[in-house]
Amino acid sequence: MTPDQNIFLNDETSFRQLFDTYFDRVFDFIAALSKSDYIAEETTQELFVILWRKRNDLHEVRNMDQYVFRIARNLAINLLKKAATDSKLATQFYDSTIQHTSEVLEKISHKEVQSLIDQAVAALPAQPRKVYLLSRRQHMNYDEIAIVTNLSRNTVKNHLQKALQEIRKYLIDHNYQPVIALMLMRYFR
Repeated sequence: MTPDQNIFLNDETSFRQLFDTYFDRVFDFIAALSKSDYIAEETTQELFVILWRKRNDLHEVRNMDQYVFRIARNLAINLLKKAATDSKLATQFYDSTIQHTSEVLEKISHKEVQSLIDQAVAALPAQPRKVYLLSRRQHMNYDEIAIVTNLSRNTVKNHLQKALQEIRKYLIDHNYQPVIALMLMRYFR
């Protein structure tokens, strides 16, 4: 559907054409914007409800792409804002994200992820690597690591935070989404 087409969308056939043209594109756009299939699904559904209600006026729209994607973006932003203040919606969003992440984690090979984390750890500078290994592999707390390394507790904490940040970045750079990278960091210590 191009902007110059004079299609009146007040019948189901024309509206179905609009739906077929935009559904996947809008869903992918919102999923990329929000990093959430849940937000993308809710937003895409709401968008088409709005378009259906305005179907008699859509013939006046000069640039349908711009119109559709502007509404979609605004809806996604509003839903994210609402999720930040509405505990029930935030819980639904969280549950959806956890369910999706769990499904993804099931598909990921334990060996593959552990190998990737090992590569990330090997690439760390000496001190953060040592602190990370003592914390995650030897299960030492900050105070125990401080004694073993002869560093202050705060320095140990800073080195561990730096190590975790670098490992997360490494996972993200190797195509694991930020939420999944965080989950992997917790699961594969």
